[in-house]
Amino acid sequence: MTEEKENVQVSKQELEIYDRQVRLWGMEAQTKLRNAKVLIIGGTQLGAEVAKTLSLAGVDEMHLVDHNLVKKAEIGSNFLYDASVDNTTLTRWTAAHAFLSNLNKNVKLSIVEDDVLSKSNEEIEEFIRGFTIVIVLDENYERTAKLNAICHKNHIRFISGAIFGWVGYTFFDFDGHPFLTKVTPAAPIDRVDLENDAPKVTNTVVTVEDDRFEPKAFAYPTFTEAFNSDFSSKKVIRKCKRIVPSSYFLVKTMLRASKENKLTGDNDKDIEELVPIWKEEVLNGNHTLEMQPVHPEKFNHLFSPEFSPTTACVGGMIGQEAIKTITGGKEPIRNIFIYSALDSTGIACDFPLA
Repeated sequence: MTEEKENVQVSKQELEIYDRQVRLWGMEAQTKLRNAKVLIIGGTQLGAEVAKTLSLAGVDEMHLVDHNLVKKAEIGSNFLYDASVDNTTLTRWTAAHAFLSNLNKNVKLSIVEDDVLSKSNEEIEEFIRGFTIVIVLDENYERTAKLNAICHKNHIRFISGAIFGWVGYTFFDFDGHPFLTKVTPAAPIDRVDLENDAPKVTNTVVTVEDDRFEPKAFAYPTFTEAFNSDFSSKKVIRKCKRIVPSSYFLVKTMLRASKENKLTGDNDKDIEELVPIWKEEVLNGNHTLEMQPVHPEKFNHLFSPEFSPTTACVGGMIGQEAIKTITGGKEPIRNIFIYSALDSTGIACDFPLA
């Protein structure tokens, strides 16, 4: 990654292209996007959604990493691919390059056909230095946790996400980076009419335009901390059924199966491995198995092909929060978002529970 350059202002030509979104979030935000260097690892269907959003937003550079060749099953589901050519001889981002290049010619694209996450921590740390944000998609537990730990150490904005068939999640780590947070006004003090010894009531109308926002940095846990909550304390036990969504246990089950190398690619065998993990996670989370909206007979929906609406929903959330943190926009959502098309829920939550 090249060294950071001095801020470049949005040109007149670019302003004509981005006019509508500048009206939405302002010139200062667009300038920050204009100077953003984005790293996206994972040229999957989810990666396509995120790359599209950030390209249209007008980032300066997108560095796209994936060493895997396109699979036949991906050609019909990834809208970045030209289905009229044989993409199976190309790596994922190489196959997507023509579409992305035409989508926004102002964005500089760099394709890396290398397994970056197989390198040492020191090599990865050197590679990611200088990026505004690092986004890793559809990677396994260990590699995601490894990259997040390096980004967290170096105070680089980080997002991960994955789609498990009809269920998807995204995790955010913007530790130490500021967002605009609404300032809570001090409670009004009633003025007292000393002569009559009675409060003098004054009605003050506060409009949206009167709201004040100030930059505030938030502390974020790491990926490993967020997905290894301790649900055993009395305080947490009381919260679990109210705060922890049932879809969390599906995501945690898939992440654990990935971490423990339980998944073989044979769906029937994999479901047999998932069931005991899921039961353990549900009970550890102080929920009951009977009350779960999704049971093992639907676990075949946790495998490919990815459900396009789930991918669009999770990808849209990743794009939204990436733009928000790059521009220092208004307060972020919580650090984990889970969407499940199996029970039609989209829930943001903070983990680990405190």
